[in-house]
Amino acid sequence: MLAFPAILTVHLLAVLAKLSLFPFIPRLRDVARVRTFYERYRRIDRIANWTMWVTGALLLTVTSWRLLLQPWLLISMLLYILVFVAIRYVLVRRLALIAKSQKVLALDELKLFRTESACVIVLALALLGAIGYLMVHKP
Repeated sequence: MLAFPAILTVHLLAVLAKLSLFPFIPRLRDVARVRTFYERYRRIDRIANWTMWVTGALLLTVTSWRLLLQPWLLISMLLYILVFVAIRYVLVRRLALIAKSQKVLALDELKLFRTESACVIVLALALLGAIGYLMVHKP
């Protein structure tokens, strides 16, 4: 049972690496900064994705099936996946579009990116809060 805390710690570090996108969004004021940040974040994101998949699979193997089939845990895992789907298909996709843009400033795209990122941040916090509630109360 000593493996579970170690695997969970590595998994949570990968989660924090993926969520590290949020504090840098306000600093992205032009296409050059977006390109630089996107190239750096893409490497971190790739490593975090692989780490999350591997540690997630390991967590499933060291956890009992009785626990995994609890409805509150299944809902929590679904909400957890939704957080990262929103990050991937809204924020990272928009970052890639802006980074590949031929514009110098891309003010309209950056404004839309900031609006979308605020929505995704609120959604992620709400979903993570719901997961926390489900973990504490285990309905």
